[in-house]
Amino acid sequence: MLFRSKRPRTLFFFHETTWSGAPIQLLHLMTWLKTKDWKIAAAVPRPTTQESGPIAARLTTLGIETFPVLDLSAKPDFPGLRRLCQGFEAVVANTLVMWAPVRAAHEAGVPSLWYLHESLVARQLIEQFPEIEATFALAEVIVAPTQRTAEIYRPYTNRAIEVMPYGIPPNDSVAARNSIGLTSFLLLGTYEPRKGQDFFLEAIHQLPLRWGKRARFRMAGRRLDQAFFEELSRQAADRPEVELGPALEHADAEAAIAAADVLVCASRDETMPVAILEAMSAGKTIVTTAVGGIAEWLENNRNALLVSPEDPAALARELQRCLEEPELRARLGTEARRTFQRHFSLDRLGKDFSRLLLRAARRKRS
Repeated sequence: MLFRSKRPRTLFFFHETTWSGAPIQLLHLMTWLKTKDWKIAAAVPRPTTQESGPIAARLTTLGIETFPVLDLSAKPDFPGLRRLCQGFEAVVANTLVMWAPVRAAHEAGVPSLWYLHESLVARQLIEQFPEIEATFALAEVIVAPTQRTAEIYRPYTNRAIEVMPYGIPPNDSVAARNSIGLTSFLLLGTYEPRKGQDFFLEAIHQLPLRWGKRARFRMAGRRLDQAFFEELSRQAADRPEVELGPALEHADAEAAIAAADVLVCASRDETMPVAILEAMSAGKTIVTTAVGGIAEWLENNRNALLVSPEDPAALARELQRCLEEPELRARLGTEARRTFQRHFSLDRLGKDFSRLLLRAARRKRS
């Protein structure tokens, strides 16, 4: 009975520690739990020459103990993982590729919560790693951030899937003063076809040339596909209003959102991008493709402008509306912020996630 009020000592597994959506979301959650005196720790990939691990450094700064582990997607060290899990009362595995910690926790008799973010790419991963499908039955709780994401996983498990919208702190960055007469558009995301920078650039090319002197279009992200980035650079070479920038630290990305007039998401596949949530928090206009769980929370002409992917003419029309109608931008930004405040607070996510962890630990002990 005492355990019913005890917070289980919990280990969180990160698949990577870059400033990308799923790791950022887990960092926010762990930060909230730390403020509530939960005993938490993190398992993170061992540093390599390619991986600087800024989130791992942030965890250390927060006083959260970290355990470096080998790559878990290829050749998991199950004996080592079991020993690590045995030092905790609950395990959280972040993303689909963290199937090995779920299995190791099960073998160690420790309840696990599997936090799944992948959308369409999930089917490809399940085909690539047959072990994943068998692991669904081993997690005490499965969590997805949107109904659309949960639907992808339901054919693989008989367990109920908890749908829990993301939660982040409000974007309190101070906006820099914009250049007089310019409307700034920002797209944040790794350079790869899935993120749709080519789709965004094609839409920019379809805008009347006169808008080139009244707008600035900025993209920033890691180069996951170098050939894709080089082709983008070639196509943007004659457009001085277009900037293809490098990845930003998270604080810099928040500041870039605060300084922008419009946040653009041109992705072909998403769950619910953190950048969109940060833009909603900052009261920015959002122009986005209606993919993944985005359309569960954003409604065209109410709190955002939505277009179909692979329709650059439609995206160009909405970009032009943003240029021509500042009143529209203001209205959409206000409604986006209201949506954020109602549904995406970190306090709400932290309380709901805590409830699931406590329930899983009680069920395992009973």
